[in-house]
Amino acid sequence: MSADKKNTQGDFWDREALLAQRENELYEKEQAVRKREELMASEEASITATLKDLAEREAIVHDRELTMRETEALLDAREHVLNSGVQTNDASQIESLQVEALRKIKDQFDTREAELRKAEQALKVREAYIEECENLLSEQGQRLQEEEARVEQLVEDASRKPSSS
Repeated sequence: MSADKKNTQGDFWDREALLAQRENELYEKEQAVRKREELMASEEASITATLKDLAEREAIVHDRELTMRETEALLDAREHVLNSGVQTNDASQIESLQVEALRKIKDQFDTREAELRKAEQALKVREAYIEECENLLSEQGQRLQEEEARVEQLVEDASRKPSSS
């Protein structure tokens, strides 16, 4: 029996050593996974920064492209004016163009001002309606409270009458 006991104790220590070894291997694997996760997070941050930088550069290129297109359009217009034979030295023609442009701008401002006045008037009407509704609701709430108080008083009075009799 003592050999059996020794064998059982030996199995126990063998299992204990095996478990300790497995725990150490598991710990090492966890450390390796953590390092990989840290590396992935670092690379993800690097990629995100690169993408942000790329987006900023694309925005700059887009702005420059728009500026270039605007400049080309202005140059084309200038070339068209120069080629069309219109003489810009004619002061009366320039003045009449300026007057016409100012008249159009004034008409646009007048139209917008009228629209704003209409919108302002509509807002005043809505505000008055909302105030009227609020007042009506407040009055109805007050009447309801008074009615509730009256009903409670009637119930109270009715409950006192039978006990007085």
